[in-house]
Amino acid sequence: MMAPIRLAHVIYDLGFAGKEQGIIKVVNQMDPERFKVDVIVLNRIDENALSPDLNFDIVPLQKERANDPKLIFRLAALFRQKQYDIVYTHSWNTLLEGYLGAKIAGVPIRVHGEHGTFEHSKVKNILQPRVWARFDAITVVADALRQKMIQEFQYKHPNVVVIHNGVDRSRFFPSDDYRTDCRKRLSLNDEFVIGTVGRLHPVKDHFTLIRGFAQFSQKVPNARLVIVGKETQRGVYQQCLDLIHDLQISDRVLFVPPSRDVEKIYNGFDVFCLSSISEGCSNVILEAMACGVPVVATRTGGTPELVDHGKTGLLFEVHDAAGLASHLERLHQDGAFRFALQKNGLQSIAERFSLKRTVEKYEQLYETLLPRKSSKKRRMWKAASARFEYGS
Repeated sequence: MMAPIRLAHVIYDLGFAGKEQGIIKVVNQMDPERFKVDVIVLNRIDENALSPDLNFDIVPLQKERANDPKLIFRLAALFRQKQYDIVYTHSWNTLLEGYLGAKIAGVPIRVHGEHGTFEHSKVKNILQPRVWARFDAITVVADALRQKMIQEFQYKHPNVVVIHNGVDRSRFFPSDDYRTDCRKRLSLNDEFVIGTVGRLHPVKDHFTLIRGFAQFSQKVPNARLVIVGKETQRGVYQQCLDLIHDLQISDRVLFVPPSRDVEKIYNGFDVFCLSSISEGCSNVILEAMACGVPVVATRTGGTPELVDHGKTGLLFEVHDAAGLASHLERLHQDGAFRFALQKNGLQSIAERFSLKRTVEKYEQLYETLLPRKSSKKRRMWKAASARFEYGS
């Protein structure tokens, strides 16, 4: 029996964010006989975001300060000690340190993932495409991101691989019991509930959601808005509260902290709404659809690849509060249409966006990449500098 492939994901934070949870759920479903996986965290770990049945090891490697050059050598020492076959970095915050550490350590395969919004500055616009081209593969969670790399960075390298996110259908599914539990817990009775799940950050544009809901609620007195999420940029929560107060809907809006049993909360919604300015491949959209909740979302990023307008959900333009309100009104008035979206959404999840399908694609990618350099692996490890020791 062959030894399992040793894989290290390098991420900046580990919490409730969609990118981080997406990585965790894929890693946790991988075949342990074929893969031994570590998740290396450079900054913050939120223990509340971790389930008790993890199928991988978490390695905390806290940065001493911003742009810490020592981190490169600490990573190199760790990579060499663990003798990883593959190092997989994610987004700008781990790109340079992870690549250079893996290069120094002689890691055979290097993969990088982009998940949504790209970082931009004069320096970043030059560095990112040059570093991307040095990886064996760049994974993106939507074809829209591949197109964005071409448009914004003129990056046309053939190492880009599109793998959509998937949802765990054994956890996210329609449930009358979950619906009852959620509505009892949140003191919701016969209200028509619009819900959203996501961090309180400007890119999620909760302000358009609040404005659109305010317009909708003028015609539907029993409407309620439930916002599930944690503030990740200071001031956003207070700005939301100020807007809600100005629109005189304070008694109709409920904030709920993120929870590990979010599948119960989805089931309590009548409509799920995501008003983001930018998205990659939204996990929360997939989770809501898997729970049988009709989705209304902005036409941005990879969302149109998930939501077939008029068939599995409804799309509106970024910042278009009136368009959002119109969609909500249609769904409130037309129960048959709402049911059709639920049915079609569930079918789309089963056929195109299951977690099993996503995990298999990642496993196939790793097993395709590694043999290309496996004959050089032993020589590369011997060539790696022996002077690095983990923790130095």
